[in-house]
Amino acid sequence: MTIRMNRRSFINRVGLATAGLAAPGGVVPLHGADRPLSAFKNWIWTGLDERSTPDQQKRRFESYREAGIQAVLFSGVDARVFALAKEQGLETHAWTWTLCRGDKDLLEQHADWYGVSRSGESTANKPPYVGYYHFLCPSREEVGDHLARLFAGIAETPNLDGVHLDYIRYPDVILPVALWKQYNLVQNEELPPFDFCYCAVCRAAFKKQSGIDPLELPDPPADAAWRQYRYDTVTRLVNRLADVIHQQGKQATAAVFPTPGIARKLVRQDWARWNLDAVLPMTYHSFYNEQIGWIEQSVKEGVTALPPGRPLYAGLHLPDFKTDAEFDQAVRGALAGGAKGVALFGGLRNIRTATGL
Repeated sequence: MTIRMNRRSFINRVGLATAGLAAPGGVVPLHGADRPLSAFKNWIWTGLDERSTPDQQKRRFESYREAGIQAVLFSGVDARVFALAKEQGLETHAWTWTLCRGDKDLLEQHADWYGVSRSGESTANKPPYVGYYHFLCPSREEVGDHLARLFAGIAETPNLDGVHLDYIRYPDVILPVALWKQYNLVQNEELPPFDFCYCAVCRAAFKKQSGIDPLELPDPPADAAWRQYRYDTVTRLVNRLADVIHQQGKQATAAVFPTPGIARKLVRQDWARWNLDAVLPMTYHSFYNEQIGWIEQSVKEGVTALPPGRPLYAGLHLPDFKTDAEFDQAVRGALAGGAKGVALFGGLRNIRTATGL
């Protein structure tokens, strides 16, 4: 990856420092003083780029730092790459898919661990929407045990500051509205092929709790207790994994859907209740056919729902911004809404002068 930029960070471009928002040294202590998170910080989701030479990696990480980024979310685990990033003063986080896992050994040996739709199809052999949508069922103890071991091992990696959870949810029962046309769907209601999970474990657990099999409910999508059961299963799993990560002295963060309400409705995420060090909502306005100003309101909703002092960093989808002014508006809106920084997805080269490209 080649990134060319000058030394003007996007933070300075939009005047955050002069606005008094980028208070140097501001720290929010969360889950213990051994894992402080800077009050104002910017992130980027990216790959390891393992084929690059150490000098190329150094230049890449220098470019990130000069662009105003302080934390890198890597889609993979490599202590050597992490060390090079840390030499440039960057935080390192392992960006890890959680419940969406198409590992060959899991699919072959533990097909029963995967979620089952209301229409009776398993994501092990009939994933919804796209071929990689093999979602594990969060109700199963075996799934929790497997993921706890996996995340404990990742958290032990040298030169790593944190573990970042992604796909910590059920499959989309309703897609973001801008994607309906792409999949030739109209999802004005919760359709059976996309409504999860109705596996034997989930049905038995809910029946024990409520006295009724969810498949026997008159209208399963409308049942508040059945919705809450699924929110709770994901929340318990997240909090278990956060404990595992924190035991290694590392930060636990997650990529989540843009607002608490949208997250609960579309993917059963009740992320305001998760015991994380920070959340990174994907406030991708174009996915919801919204204008840039929607980002500020979305951030406000998330900040209001979170416990006091827990930072929210607004995810921005860089390909959505066609001009510097649009990007500036998004960053300003995110901070006005209460975000402690932004997280960039889609490659810095999508913004030209905003990052000096």
